[in-house]
Amino acid sequence: MKSLLLLAALGCVSANLSWNADCSNIDDAARRWVESKKSQNDVYIIGLTYCRYCTYAKDYLGRMGFDKVYTDNLDETVAGRPDKFALINYAYCQYSKLKSVPQVFIRGKFIGGFTDTRHYYYTGQGVYDAYRAGKYSHYYAYKAAIKKAAIEFVDEGVERTKGGKFFVLSKTRCTHCFKAKDCLKDANVSEKIIELYEINDFKTHDEIKRYKQVKTGSPYTPLLAYNGKILRNHNALVQATGCSVY
Repeated sequence: MKSLLLLAALGCVSANLSWNADCSNIDDAARRWVESKKSQNDVYIIGLTYCRYCTYAKDYLGRMGFDKVYTDNLDETVAGRPDKFALINYAYCQYSKLKSVPQVFIRGKFIGGFTDTRHYYYTGQGVYDAYRAGKYSHYYAYKAAIKKAAIEFVDEGVERTKGGKFFVLSKTRCTHCFKAKDCLKDANVSEKIIELYEINDFKTHDEIKRYKQVKTGSPYTPLLAYNGKILRNHNALVQATGCSVY
């Protein structure tokens, strides 16, 4: 019964946690524990055994190239580990400001939750970190993983547009990108249904452009998708939105 009460106290609903954070009262044992796990492992996760977002995050970490992940599941008993609430409180106060799991650290750096971890893969930075950690046998294997991340970024982004949403891969100094954004604004498309990324500094940048050329015949940004399909050009966006920006 005690363990059930502890699980109820954690209150994980859609990977959310509930406890009274207290950043004025940091437990030193919890601090030492988290810092040691961060430094001793390429990937460290604070999670729960029944949290599906933790499982999803581990999938993307595997795609990056990290085959070993140390996970502190807060609903498990671990010999010598500080109080679970002290542990998550330290992570919250020192790094994350998140009351949810997973909380992911890669090579000592706090990455974020599931969405942040997925994005870290999409940008190619996670693959690069794995390469720097010696997870790829040679440079060409690393480049192949970057290409795979770029393709999955596009394909999964397009898939998420089903149901009338938009996916836009843009650049900050791109005339056609400005035009596409103006079109969406002119059509009063809610920002809530637009998934937009500026890919200038992404390590997947070049492979995204190559894949766009395969899919549309042009490598240039923006890459646009709506309702489960890549839009071939700006005219297709105008048709999809009814905007008056030509």
